[in-house]
Amino acid sequence: MKTSKQMMAEIIEKATTDMEFRSRLLDDPANALEGEMGVTVPKGLNIRVHEEDSNTAHVVLPRKSQLSESEAASVSGGLLPSVSY
Repeated sequence: MKTSKQMMAEIIEKATTDMEFRSRLLDDPANALEGEMGVTVPKGLNIRVHEEDSNTAHVVLPRKSQLSESEAASVSGGLLPSVSY
């Protein structure tokens, strides 16, 4: 199974080299990913694709932790398991 980082790298590479895919990805991300990348997008999952330009930069924050601060502090080594898509 590919990690989310590997999948993102593949999507970005394809969107950089295939302008038709890029356009479909911007217009209808779920169908573009399912049709072109063989990815099954879970029902109810929202996908937003943003295209940067010279006047806009996007910052993507990681999702909030499911643990409270005290629970997170008690995790051995301070690491939380990652979730793969």
